[in-house]
Amino acid sequence: MEISMQRGISGLLACGLGMLLLVGCGANPAGDESVSQSAPAAAIRSEASTEKATDGGAMAQSIENKAMAMPRKIIYTAEVSLIVENLTKGQQKLRDTVQKYGGYIAGFNVDGVTGAPRTGNWKVRVPVGRYDSFMKDVAALGEVQNIHTDSQDVSEEYYDLQTRITNKQVEEKRLIEHLKDSTAKLDDILKVEKEISRVRGEIERMQGQIRLLSNQTELATVTVTINEVKDYVPPAPPTFITQIARTFSDSFSGVISFGKSAILLAVALTPWLVILLAIGIPLRMFLQRCARGKNPEA
Repeated sequence: MEISMQRGISGLLACGLGMLLLVGCGANPAGDESVSQSAPAAAIRSEASTEKATDGGAMAQSIENKAMAMPRKIIYTAEVSLIVENLTKGQQKLRDTVQKYGGYIAGFNVDGVTGAPRTGNWKVRVPVGRYDSFMKDVAALGEVQNIHTDSQDVSEEYYDLQTRITNKQVEEKRLIEHLKDSTAKLDDILKVEKEISRVRGEIERMQGQIRLLSNQTELATVTVTINEVKDYVPPAPPTFITQIARTFSDSFSGVISFGKSAILLAVALTPWLVILLAIGIPLRMFLQRCARGKNPEA
């Protein structure tokens, strides 16, 4: 009897253990399935964020590429100082160089007298694309004393003017269309026409500014100074006789200058002397009478 009860308890324990194992085995696949289902979701989210970042980077890169595609507007200026043996030949070589690079001379000035070194200044405009080559050839025309170059980036100002002109033209077009379709009173029509004139004036002013910037950025400005040294004779030192003559001349000039100053001083004092005499003579006579009245014997 006891043996049969022990066998029954052992069977119940075995059945319970088997059920626990079955439950545990059923739970593990479910957990694995949940993990396997969450991994693709994370991968999808990661892929979406990557695509978003890629799109943003592509957009930024596109904007940067567009900005880089727009040509920069830069004003180039330079100053070159040269020494040559003959100014006439140097001037002709400079003209040939300017013509070679498709530029022109905007103005020039030559100073000098016979027996003294001459100096010339030329203001030259050359295309920006050939600016560097032109500077090399100019530096080879003579002995370089000084070269100074400068540049100014006006790209922002230039393209800002273009945008403003476009906006103003759109505004002008709308005003003109409004004026055509308007059936308002005469005063309102005159106000619209006045506004159109104002917008047109702003457009023309900005167009003038952009034309000026275009001219300055398309052509570089180079100021060339050429100094001549050939046939220059320095002045000879003065001799002793020359020094005596100069000293006497300077002294005589000093005497004449002193005499002129003295005469001018006398002329300047003449009115004051007349006034002093007109006051002093009556005053002296009055004092003398007073003195006689106090001392009759005198």
